[in-house]
Amino acid sequence: MRAISIIENEIEEYLTGQVQISDGYWFSQHRLVKRIMIYANSVYPDGKIDSQGNYKYWFDINGPRIDAEVKNIDFDTKDVFLFSDRPKDSTPLFIANARLRDWLKETGEATEINDSVEEGSGWGNVVWKKTKDGHFKVDLKNFYVINQTAKSLDDTPAIERQELTQSDLREKKDVWKNVDNVIEKAGRKQFRSMLDQNYKADERKETLYYEIFERNGEISEKDLFEAQKKEGGDENKYILAKIIVTGIGPQPDSTDKSNEKFILFAEELKEMPYKEYHRGRYEGRWMRKGIFEILFDIQTRANEIGNQIARGLEWASKTIFQTPDKLIAQNVITDMLNGHIVKTQSLSQVQTRMEGFDQLIADWNRLMKEADRLTNAFEIIQGETQPSGTPFRLGAILNINANKLYNFIREKLGLVYEKIFEEWIIPELIKDLKTKDILRIANDEEFLKRYYGAVANSWYLRNLLSIGPHTREEAEALKQNKIKELQERPQALIKYSREMFKDFKPRAKVVITGENVRIRTELESLRTFIALETDPVRRTALVEKAMRLTGIDAESLPKSTPEQMTGRRVPQEQPQPTLEEAVT
Repeated sequence: MRAISIIENEIEEYLTGQVQISDGYWFSQHRLVKRIMIYANSVYPDGKIDSQGNYKYWFDINGPRIDAEVKNIDFDTKDVFLFSDRPKDSTPLFIANARLRDWLKETGEATEINDSVEEGSGWGNVVWKKTKDGHFKVDLKNFYVINQTAKSLDDTPAIERQELTQSDLREKKDVWKNVDNVIEKAGRKQFRSMLDQNYKADERKETLYYEIFERNGEISEKDLFEAQKKEGGDENKYILAKIIVTGIGPQPDSTDKSNEKFILFAEELKEMPYKEYHRGRYEGRWMRKGIFEILFDIQTRANEIGNQIARGLEWASKTIFQTPDKLIAQNVITDMLNGHIVKTQSLSQVQTRMEGFDQLIADWNRLMKEADRLTNAFEIIQGETQPSGTPFRLGAILNINANKLYNFIREKLGLVYEKIFEEWIIPELIKDLKTKDILRIANDEEFLKRYYGAVANSWYLRNLLSIGPHTREEAEALKQNKIKELQERPQALIKYSREMFKDFKPRAKVVITGENVRIRTELESLRTFIALETDPVRRTALVEKAMRLTGIDAESLPKSTPEQMTGRRVPQEQPQPTLEEAVT
């Protein structure tokens, strides 16, 4: 089947081929990923012992600088909240924000955010994938970007490699095809990872694993129809599709004919299911540079210098004597006793000081300074004490300038998370919000009273036309009756609660310390107009808008009555509100 052949060829090209970025520069993302894994785990590809039997030390210069960047980015769940410009959304917004905080704790999203920040700093790239049940962070070690020069994942097919057990496969039977055939024919105990080109036949796993490949990207309509076992399709028309296969690639035992190739799933997509974050700039390839790659050469040279110093100091630490007298002991430590008198014509100590030690130390310091410059990890960023005599104001200026890059990184990361929450998380969160969750969130009597009022007011506005002409007092009486009904009939509360959330479409805000993602500018504008506004009603509206912008529940605060504001009683009879006034 052609879809299987396409996936096999793309994987083989990714694992073994290279792409030309520019004249003389050939790049392989697969090789880069393997090298990053070596540096991330602080290991030598050929082991810890060199050809002369010396132990090779690894001097990690990446970890502290990644930690410094993560610390200064300072991004966690407290920086995410929901926001809406419409005043009538205040109660649903408060409930949704409270539910969001619980959801972040229940789903472990806080840990996921921390992992994403660390991976974004070290690897320089993070990819999230939307699934039916939510989303997850893609493992870049098993993520093949086919067009390695693409600027984003919208411009290239992408293939994910996964290892599933039989239990995992059985859970997919309602969605995937050929699951029973795959379990019977495509499993193998001698599982070969396609990332490992040095497969050994005696490497076994007791649990059966199945190698699954999922391809998301454009494919011809004819090839998609063939994968779906349908007739027709235009071979010149390319459409976005998801195809999942297994049993492909080199087999561990070429004589085993039972390993067949299967298509498990094939379906057209509306859009690519990925969101991506890149720390660095685009340099002609999809995978941008992270701290590990930026410091490849410096880490390599630091290891060389560190091991040269270690071996040199091993010799320099020895105490050696010289004498022309052949009768002297061969080892003064083991052959002589305390207080022993040495009879010799001459005895002197041989100087074993390491030559070039000062130059190696100077080179080390130069490399550490260059590493700090490349990763923006200066002493003041890492929290180290400044040299004696450094003016306080100068230290503050240095700190501000060093943090400007982190502000930019926060903004890039925050914009991606805004899209993830707004497009993936919030719709599901609102859809799954149940009345029992609302009542659990509303754990104080004051808010519960306000919630009943909000539901009754929502019911009133939706039925305003059918109610007909009425006075303001009659409107309040209708609302009070509805509140009483809601308190007595939980089923009615469930029904009208759902109606209140029908047209509720909040937006996500990511407000990270030091980078407010446009909110600071909006607050400054509101502050200016609040100072200029003389109309008390409009001024109050502007203040409440600023409060909502910062996540404060303005509706829950106490307010003055009309009598307190005007200093006189308000007439009992009020003119009947127009439809426009009632709706707003």
